[in-house]
Amino acid sequence: MSVQLLAFIMFVLGYAIAAVALVHCLLRTKYPQAALGWAAAIILLPYLGTFSYYLFGMNRVDSRAGKLMFAVAKHRRTQLEKIKEKVNTSGFAYTFNELEHDIVKVGSKKTPMPRQGGNEIIPLYNGDHAYPLMLDAIRMAKKEVYLCTYIFMGEKYGKFFVDALIDAHNRGVDVRIIVDGIGCMKAFQKHEKRLCAHGVAIKKFIPLRLFPPQVSVNLRNHRKLLLCDTIAFTGGMNISDKNVLAEKYKNPVQDLHFKCHGSIVLTLREAFLLDWVFLTGETDNSLSITPECCGSMDARLIMDGPGSADEPIQNLICGVISAAKERVTIFTPYFLPTRELVISLGSAVARGIEVRIVLPEVLDHPFVACAAEHMLPPILCSGVQVYRQPPPFAHTKIILIDDMYTFLGSTNLDPRSLSLNFELNMEVFSHELNRELSAYADEIIRKSKLVLPEDYQFDDSDLKMLLKRLKNAMAWVISPYL
Repeated sequence: MSVQLLAFIMFVLGYAIAAVALVHCLLRTKYPQAALGWAAAIILLPYLGTFSYYLFGMNRVDSRAGKLMFAVAKHRRTQLEKIKEKVNTSGFAYTFNELEHDIVKVGSKKTPMPRQGGNEIIPLYNGDHAYPLMLDAIRMAKKEVYLCTYIFMGEKYGKFFVDALIDAHNRGVDVRIIVDGIGCMKAFQKHEKRLCAHGVAIKKFIPLRLFPPQVSVNLRNHRKLLLCDTIAFTGGMNISDKNVLAEKYKNPVQDLHFKCHGSIVLTLREAFLLDWVFLTGETDNSLSITPECCGSMDARLIMDGPGSADEPIQNLICGVISAAKERVTIFTPYFLPTRELVISLGSAVARGIEVRIVLPEVLDHPFVACAAEHMLPPILCSGVQVYRQPPPFAHTKIILIDDMYTFLGSTNLDPRSLSLNFELNMEVFSHELNRELSAYADEIIRKSKLVLPEDYQFDDSDLKMLLKRLKNAMAWVISPYL
């Protein structure tokens, strides 16, 4: 076969493959900017562009994994009905009435998850506070220890968790671990070997592999959950030595986690089992735990990804911001808001709502920081107050509205969390929790630097500043793929 003929065949084959990818891109990509970018890449570089689209561009709804997860979620909705029935017959009364509080209604329209009364949600500050309680819960568990985390690392505290998990398994406790296939690629290997050697069940969520091919870097399981019998822990904190500030490790991380008691533990358990069934195919319809009424907080679990064809977290956040009457306070490490979120924030300010956003002073991902810098000027001009929280790097993710609403969990306000990752979040309706976290927020804001619109009044004759703005704009253009 001549070189010319081979080149012609490769040319035709490349554009045939590209045509399929192009049709999929145009029909399935939600945002026109992303569709235009992928279409250009596919047409100009058929092989590389198509492969990149397969690797980065397909969203969770259209992926094979997303469709399988959707099927599992649909199958397990009968289990949610059992949980609702158990909660309704166990005396977990609501504290807040939907007729009196519009913000309570939003989640009931945006998610199939029930609102559940009789809960106590306790904030835990950094690994210094959270890890000892989590380790104690593992050590005291008698039936189940279920752990799901994006990152599992650490020579000291990672080992503490491994030791506690192995000990629980040796006591006859049902120990199951889910780690993300990319988040726990390298740093987890040493811990994984020890756990596997003792027979602890571990599953990786969509790991990269060549045979059979599985190379998608999207569709990450970003959830953080530890369930120990009738106690659960969730929020934004991974397992890492860096989260323990007292240890003074290099590049420390501030974060919030939450200890949960009450009926919400049943639904958190179902959230773990949903992922477990997806990964293993093992059906588990037991309701082996019966949490007691522990407080007066209403809570609702918000799961993004499985069983959802749209973006429930973004829709919910926009909805609760629209229901705010006095104040909205947002903590997020990565702030690349969608157009819908920007409009919701600006509209809230226009209604006379005080909107405060607290971001880290220094990000651990410089490219994301550049994209966020590009988006800040119009947000500042709309009247939103933006603060820079001083180091250590703040990984905190909470939204506080008025005096009774808290949104907590694993979601960042960026395209990856809102459109690609599988996330786990919770709405909590409580004056008590909101009051404690609002005091925490006020203390952080007192230490933080207010970002002013004047900080972004640039002189285009300054070449250095012009190049910086150009770098920020380029990062913003590809921000949907960061």
